[in-house]
Amino acid sequence: MKNYSFNLIFGILIVLSILFGTFIWEKITIPFNDNMIVGEYLDKKFHPANDILRYLAFIFLPIIIFFSQVFFRKQNLRNLILNLNNFSNIQPKKNNSLFFIFFILTLLIIFEFLSAQFQLHNLDLMHEGQQLSSAFKSSKDGSLWSGSYVTQGIFYETISAKILWYIFDIQTIGLKRITDIFLIFSLKFLLIFLSLRITKFLKVEEFYKNIFFILNSLIFLLVIDYNIASVDHLVAREIPIIFSLILFSFFFENKKLHAPILLIFGFLSIATLLWGIDRGLVMNLILISFLIFLIIRKDLKSFIILLSSIFIWWLLFYFYLGSEFKHFISNTFSVYKYVSYIHGIIHPTPFSDHPDSSRATKTLLSIIFISIFTINLFLKVNDKYYPNFKFLLMFLCFVSIFSYAYVVGRSDGPHIKHIFGFPIIFFSVIFLYFILFNINKKIKIDSSSAKNIFLIFFLLILFPIIFDINPKNLKNYKLRFEKYVNLPDQIFLDQKEINFINESKSILQDKECIQLFSHDAALHYLLKKKSCTKYYLIWSVGSIPDQKNFINELNNTEIIISGGVKFNWLAPLEERLFLVNAYIEENFEKIETIEDWTLLKRKNN
Repeated sequence: MKNYSFNLIFGILIVLSILFGTFIWEKITIPFNDNMIVGEYLDKKFHPANDILRYLAFIFLPIIIFFSQVFFRKQNLRNLILNLNNFSNIQPKKNNSLFFIFFILTLLIIFEFLSAQFQLHNLDLMHEGQQLSSAFKSSKDGSLWSGSYVTQGIFYETISAKILWYIFDIQTIGLKRITDIFLIFSLKFLLIFLSLRITKFLKVEEFYKNIFFILNSLIFLLVIDYNIASVDHLVAREIPIIFSLILFSFFFENKKLHAPILLIFGFLSIATLLWGIDRGLVMNLILISFLIFLIIRKDLKSFIILLSSIFIWWLLFYFYLGSEFKHFISNTFSVYKYVSYIHGIIHPTPFSDHPDSSRATKTLLSIIFISIFTINLFLKVNDKYYPNFKFLLMFLCFVSIFSYAYVVGRSDGPHIKHIFGFPIIFFSVIFLYFILFNINKKIKIDSSSAKNIFLIFFLLILFPIIFDINPKNLKNYKLRFEKYVNLPDQIFLDQKEINFINESKSILQDKECIQLFSHDAALHYLLKKKSCTKYYLIWSVGSIPDQKNFINELNNTEIIISGGVKFNWLAPLEERLFLVNAYIEENFEKIETIEDWTLLKRKNN
């Protein structure tokens, strides 16, 4: 009865803290810093740090309240210390049937990948153009950050498409989209492998492990599909984050692997920043938490190895990249400093009537639940969980918390949906394990016949529902691939875009470069003209320093293309880039308007 009352009080306090966090949400305000960057934050005099502080206050108030029970129950504190310092590495028993299922699942996702329908929807001139035009410029002059202002990550924007273009000696939209499909396949494989690693740490019989692995893997695979135009719960840019969770699973299983895994983590510290700037931030927050974890465990050796590895890899990249390293650093810090001001969307207040509030509230409450559940794992000592399992869930919890950084700078529905994949993964693991653990206590199944029956059921019933495998597409993959990657780019364009490309070629034929004053970044690639400045993606420009640098780089520009797509919810480029617009109006004049675009040339004076 005493325990019940204690838990009830803390439960009420947690609910009240969530309500209090909602109440103070809009009252957390930092004075606006007017840096003249046109956008929603300027319109509403809103400092981007407000969203970060509001998020942290909302989730950490209930988390701190729950954690505070260690000060009221000495046993909880002792359990916490004991669990955090548990050095016992559980070596899972060999499970041949589990690896057989893994083999089957791997085959299925390979078949699914090979039978995936190649998509012919119209090219997204801005988002896909971000990848195409940066890769095109790099293939022409070998530049990286010095040639393109990178806002997503050098791998995403420049290197991924460039690699396949080099391998196949052809530059097409189809081959770029094949890159996207392959990355989705890679993420699916890593998710299945992560599911396998988690399964090995469960305290249930072999039969129930097999069930868990199958069901958990299928849930994991539901967070992403091969429709590259859709909004999924996870995106391929999460590959390094999922890979890091797999590394943690090996670290907590085998002491012999500690040193090489820590060396890989050091590599990921900078490599993930090259992969994606936002993912790189999350990865380094994870590594910081890992370093703190090692200090708590008094594992000085691992701490020194990891810290040294991070330093060495950064040093190696410094020498390898040469002059590009300076551009990488300045580019990355510029994005961190200004990107929220440029295209930021204020985070909706939880439980409000804002269109995206319900999705945001659901995600925030999920993160709170995940955090409380994880803390509770370390406040108790029982035989339900192996230490490996607890530690892996702890870092999955950290990933869920840190990944919200993707949202606080741009809090619209699609971005909030992107990060909900990690809570889905967490909930899938704990709920399936809870159900199967309790069934396992009541029903013991150890017969090979039962296992075989279940596997047959899985093969015959479950996989056609989850895996979209087309036998005809699978058989004709090579033919379909060759045809798709060699499709003319016009297949992916509408008639207006085709007309503009064809009619403007004569005007631009003797120009080495052109400059866009348009969101249609793909025009550089489509016209086969690299950008005269590094600002090929105008969406990313907005700060006064960037506008001034933009103008300086325009000195040798002869042709500018304006017009194209407009966003009703976004201020026109003429207003956002008012300094650049003033320079263009003073120094350029109209040549011709073709469809939705206008060509400008430099005035003779």
